[in-house]
Amino acid sequence: MSDSGTTDHTAKVDRIREVAMTVREPRNAGEIADTAGVARNTAAKYLERLVEADKLTTVQRGRETRYYPDPVTQYFDQIRDLVDEHEKDELTAELGAIRDDIDEWKEEYEVESADELRTTVGDDVPTSERRQRRHDAEDWEYYEHQATLIKQAIRLYDTIETTRESRLASVN
Repeated sequence: MSDSGTTDHTAKVDRIREVAMTVREPRNAGEIADTAGVARNTAAKYLERLVEADKLTTVQRGRETRYYPDPVTQYFDQIRDLVDEHEKDELTAELGAIRDDIDEWKEEYEVESADELRTTVGDDVPTSERRQRRHDAEDWEYYEHQATLIKQAIRLYDTIETTRESRLASVN
């Protein structure tokens, strides 16, 4: 195969992977192929490889197989990215900042959760205040998710680093 064929093939595989790993709802091979600009058979072949590699998971809808990112793999990839990109002290500081923001919302709105804040959107408050409350509730939920990931990254930080170091030492 020529170099240009290899490059084209690699580009197709990369596009399939990119599309499949970013879908919000499960999609069938034809939909992913259309978005990636490849043939359906090509997409189906590589989607199955991604399933075998635990990058994607499937759901059956009738006779149709639909693909979407594996949530467990995504979760652990996010934790690994946090460990790769930040020092443990940085993660700890970010966790503290998140908790400070959540505490401010609790105090400002006199609520204990993002959902409780959402229930106040129907209260007799001006439109701009309702918008702000919805925005803050969304941020609160996102921060709670991030806090969960950061806590796990802190817990696993030393184990991940030790594992990397021992793997590098065994290679050398």
